[in-house]
Amino acid sequence: MANASYGPYSTSQRLPLQPRAPVPIDAIGLIVAAFDWLWIFLVGLATDRLYHSVIMAEAHYSTTLVGPGLAVATLYVVFANAADLYRASNLVRARWQASRSLVVWCLPFAFLAMSAFVLKVGALFSRGEMLLLFAGGVCIIVVARAFVASVASRVIASRALALRRVVVIGTQEELLRNDTLSSLELYGYSVVRALLIDAPESTDASSAVQTRMPEIIAQVRRIAPSEVLLTLPWDQPQLLATVEDDLRVLPLPVKLVPDSKVARLLSRPLFNLGPATAVELQRAPIKAGQRLIKQSADRVLAVIGLTLLLPLLVIVAIAIRLESPGPVLFRQMRMGFNGRPFRIYKFRTMSTLDDGPVVRQAQRNDRRLTRLGRLLRRLSIDELPQLLNVIRGDMSLIGPRPHALAHDNEYSSLINSYAIRHKMKPGITGWAQVNGFRGETRDLRMMEQRVDHDIWYIEYWSFWLDLRILFLTVFRLLKSPNAY
Repeated sequence: MANASYGPYSTSQRLPLQPRAPVPIDAIGLIVAAFDWLWIFLVGLATDRLYHSVIMAEAHYSTTLVGPGLAVATLYVVFANAADLYRASNLVRARWQASRSLVVWCLPFAFLAMSAFVLKVGALFSRGEMLLLFAGGVCIIVVARAFVASVASRVIASRALALRRVVVIGTQEELLRNDTLSSLELYGYSVVRALLIDAPESTDASSAVQTRMPEIIAQVRRIAPSEVLLTLPWDQPQLLATVEDDLRVLPLPVKLVPDSKVARLLSRPLFNLGPATAVELQRAPIKAGQRLIKQSADRVLAVIGLTLLLPLLVIVAIAIRLESPGPVLFRQMRMGFNGRPFRIYKFRTMSTLDDGPVVRQAQRNDRRLTRLGRLLRRLSIDELPQLLNVIRGDMSLIGPRPHALAHDNEYSSLINSYAIRHKMKPGITGWAQVNGFRGETRDLRMMEQRVDHDIWYIEYWSFWLDLRILFLTVFRLLKSPNAY
């Protein structure tokens, strides 16, 4: 087998930089575990002092939380280790670390609460102190994980510890195109050799490969890596089976890296679907429980809003009838959740009631606007009747703004991703509106940007994001230059 270079790897011997200390990279997990145990124990002591000296105003210093603090620190480290939080390759993943650490943080308290109930030793715990410790830990743990991820990345990049030595075995195409290999060293792996497998496109390809496997196995034994990585095309099952069978003689872990065609799919979440593992190609915007919370909050807030704003709504309704003939409410068909049409309610602000195959957007100095209508649109008061749509279940307080059916038909043919907006209920206000994409869209690019913001909201929805949009609506929509 000829020695050649493929991408960042070579089939010839690579000489990795020598670590500054002969300590394996896995030791960083033990250091982080000790760090976690120490800060949790110290927070436990500080919590005990704060609770008794400040909150309870006791003159003496209590040590009632020393035992539970030790228990929480020890249990957290045990549960975190089981959740792979201390694996070197996971320590650099800051967001993953933060989210999983918050889940793990709940486990020691749940375990202690259950133990106290079963053993009837609840009197040994101060509920106030434990709640204070839990709340303090939630605040600290996110900062701690960001700190750990930053330090771990620096340690790995500096080669202060000995990285895990791996040998890569693969075809020429995968060694050239596989993006996974180029980032291995960021996660604590050092590729010391890349060994090429020639896979001729013939019926006896497996036989040709099998004749070369003894040489590959001999080289792996001389190198003595920590593990072996395979970068082989997944659409050649016979080749995979041949290489797998031959490598069984090695007392090393062997891992198959997703090929360049499959990697895009396996970057998505995996789920157990009965006896099989399934890849989630698309998820619902929000889960059933989250949808129930959002809908409940919508209706409760809408009822409260209508009750508080009722005097204003009555005054506006009377003013509209006195200013010009016509109905108080303007009703127009809009596209709702999952493409279902509904009739939206707004205060009438124009002399016309457009609702058909052609609907012209409101423009600056639009002659159709009444004098009162200009003020209502500037202050967004014309949107308040949509609280009725929220109560009816047609709309949400927060979501992509619904457009007239004529505009939906027009932009659906011009923007490929436009229909994605209908994956969530339309809202009275939304992420696009608080970011300035409100009112008239004078060109296609403006609508594309509005759609991009709506899709971002759908993909990253959270209850806290809705609260943020509600807060920003008060300060930004009133100053919108496009509100006319």
